[in-house]
Amino acid sequence: MPEQESIKETLNVIKKALEEEISPSLKNDDNVLILNKLVKDDGTIEILEDKNLNNDEVKEILSQKVSEVFEKHFDKWLDKNIPNYLDKYFKKNK
Repeated sequence: MPEQESIKETLNVIKKALEEEISPSLKNDDNVLILNKLVKDDGTIEILEDKNLNNDEVKEILSQKVSEVFEKHFDKWLDKNIPNYLDKYFKKNK
């Protein structure tokens, strides 16, 4: 497929996707468009590598991110909110 037709087809898919109502979640039977080209500021086009992840790799990445978020924010949340919860608990159980 010539480059001009490929670009035209890609733009048509994007246009169609923008015209359709945006759904909050994707279902397994939805089509997903993945673009593999990046246009840099200087106008050059870089083809992005195809990096497919298997389920175990995705789970590991998510696990690491969740751990980072908990380490960063959970202690602060506990320090801020636990006294209020304890007060409510003890007032309720008197």
